[in-house]
Amino acid sequence: MNIPDKIIISGMEYKVKLEEKPLFCDNQRAYAHIDYNNKEISIDRGLQDTQGQQQSLLHEILHGIVYDRELDFKNDGEETIVDQISKGLYQLIKDNPDMFK
Repeated sequence: MNIPDKIIISGMEYKVKLEEKPLFCDNQRAYAHIDYNNKEISIDRGLQDTQGQQQSLLHEILHGIVYDRELDFKNDGEETIVDQISKGLYQLIKDNPDMFK
């Protein structure tokens, strides 16, 4: 899997940045962070190897899919959640084929 400079999640283009500086979320060090307003995904390259960075990118992509599809883990049934995430992943793969070469 490649980490691209940009990625499309549910039709929206996000810039992907590998950061040298530490990332924080709620005053805790974070491996990565997605900013929905500025359409950016930041990955802390100092905390992890390439595989960890790839996993962190996928983690943030899933946050983007959940956010876009307005999934409610307390009220939506498991089948609804799995169905919507699988549709989001399918769209991700179609929209970003070079990422998975």
